[in-house]
Amino acid sequence: MNYKGFNIAMHELGHCVEQTLTLQKVDYYALQGVPNAAFTEAFAFVFQDKDLDVLGLKSEDKNRKHLKALDYFWNAYEIMGVSLVDMKVWNWLYRNPDATPEELKKAVISVAKEVWNKYYAGVFGIKDQPILAVYSHMIYRTIYLPDYPLGHVIAFQIGNYLEGKNLGEEMERMCVAGNIVPQVWMKNAVGSEISSKPLLDAVDEALKHIK
Repeated sequence: MNYKGFNIAMHELGHCVEQTLTLQKVDYYALQGVPNAAFTEAFAFVFQDKDLDVLGLKSEDKNRKHLKALDYFWNAYEIMGVSLVDMKVWNWLYRNPDATPEELKKAVISVAKEVWNKYYAGVFGIKDQPILAVYSHMIYRTIYLPDYPLGHVIAFQIGNYLEGKNLGEEMERMCVAGNIVPQVWMKNAVGSEISSKPLLDAVDEALKHIK
């Protein structure tokens, strides 16, 4: 197994541990699971973020915290574009239920360019890129992609909360709440509601140290 494979394995381990806890440790059958798929992605990201630690290669870089914030931000920014394409394409499909595969392909590419030009062209300096159309989850899994950026936001909050705490104990405490209202779950887990503010504040601070 190379590093990329191990990194992916850590992500999937996060899913497995979450599902073991939320399916086996929740008191009531009707509450098994998590409030939304974004929460299982969040735990997967938390585990993935610890890959080098597990390998005994924990970074001693003084900017580690700031680099982590920027990494979370860029990962969220990247997948947000794909998520917007996902939502817009499914809206198009509902308006065009008899569309042919070729018509769907053209629509996906068109939407991808539209989203790119609005949110990415100004940053990367190039227009009409169809790259946001590449993600296969878009058609394979109905409206799953938006759970990824939300998962990054949740994972960042959980990661901050876990600093200096025992991951196993805290994760079990969080997961046994089960499939309840998302914001209630989050307040029970970390003491505050789901918000992008902690991540954005961390990015602002990181940019004071990293150019």
